[in-house]
Amino acid sequence: MPIPKKGIALSLKKATPTQLDVESLKKQLHHVGLTCKHTSTENLKEYKEEVISQFPPGEVNTFGILKYKENPNGSPHFNDELGPLEADYNGLESSSKGNWEPSDTGLGYSSELEYIQFPTHFDYLMKHRPSFTGVTEEPPVYRGNYNTVEAIKNLFTNVGTTASSTLVKGLDKSSIESVLSNAIAPLNDKNAKDYDETDSRVIFLVDNYNDKTEEADAIGVLTINWHLKIKDYKEKKESLKHKTCLKIRARTVLYDDIKVLHADKKFVESHFKSKAYCLSIPPKHHGLKIFDRRPPATENTFNRGLPVISKEKYVEVIILHSANLEEVGCLDNTNSDVSSKYSKSTTSGFTFSMSQTLSAELSFEADVEFVKAGIKIGFSLTFTETWNKSQTETIDYSVPAGKKAFVYQGYLHSSILRYNPESDTYKYVDNGRFLTNIFKTSEEPILDN
Repeated sequence: MPIPKKGIALSLKKATPTQLDVESLKKQLHHVGLTCKHTSTENLKEYKEEVISQFPPGEVNTFGILKYKENPNGSPHFNDELGPLEADYNGLESSSKGNWEPSDTGLGYSSELEYIQFPTHFDYLMKHRPSFTGVTEEPPVYRGNYNTVEAIKNLFTNVGTTASSTLVKGLDKSSIESVLSNAIAPLNDKNAKDYDETDSRVIFLVDNYNDKTEEADAIGVLTINWHLKIKDYKEKKESLKHKTCLKIRARTVLYDDIKVLHADKKFVESHFKSKAYCLSIPPKHHGLKIFDRRPPATENTFNRGLPVISKEKYVEVIILHSANLEEVGCLDNTNSDVSSKYSKSTTSGFTFSMSQTLSAELSFEADVEFVKAGIKIGFSLTFTETWNKSQTETIDYSVPAGKKAFVYQGYLHSSILRYNPESDTYKYVDNGRFLTNIFKTSEEPILDN
């Protein structure tokens, strides 16, 4: 019997990290119009050694260093605050080499990590999943007056140190060098007076990988964004200092258990469903569904549920099913010569024995049809955070002389479906009802006594 692996099973092959080559750096600088004495081969070699010497030592390796694919229309990927412009997200492509790369047999977990690091997904996990171990780092904005090459040196130094600071063991220095090997982005407008560019790298992480046993202590992803502005950057007057501004933002998460990675991804998917995530990886498009009866506890059912904020290591959704009506009032005015009015306080909301909380950002719509005694009532329901608490309102109705009216409230059966990443199983764990704010009146009774 084979010995079970204690770490994360991973199939990687050794690679040589891309170096920050002086001649390549010189070409990058010349490409943006910098051809002053500071960009000579001798000076750049000295600057490179100075920058690398300031990188902190680190142990965590990389198995992929990627960048955002260029948008066909040349539009940016981030706004001025380094927030994502999701509609323009066109996926990732290789930027440079790391310490390792996925073998032909796969098992690199790249698609899962790419999904987790997407800014909207990462931020949602940070805010709503207490067990999520992600880390964010956003140092104060660097401002000052420097010559252009000094400004770029500061970019390299601060991007490298910020990236490494998000990891307890730090990032391998050769990987930092690879991240920066092509960090000077060419300008879209070669006649621009100011250097004003935003860029980013998505870095897949692996800790203590053993290529003989094909296992690692942990895997993860580090994403770093930066925005560099240099005023009048081509001016070459002696001792000229340029007004410079550098913003950096980094976010990292490491997993020592693949089941936790899958659970985090499942948690995000349960919320965002069919919302825009324009990856080269085809997204699964699921929407909230109200079932005719309680469906089996499966992944497909889970994907059509109403997500709730995580409290434990599990991921849970509310499955809505079995629409029905219940009588909330009856006014018998058959023996009266005048019309009568009636008021009743009614409650809408969930009736679980344990509290369930919907996300503040959540908003899902679903159509529902109540069918009883040949009567069909069709409505559209919207679920938002307002349903975290029961809502009480008073309904008023009047009945003409000699008539009788029955009042019914629509409700849905609701069941909590739990995903357990430890066993990769789905199980119903609680049942209740969702009392809607849909009411129906009828001259004849709809329900059997």
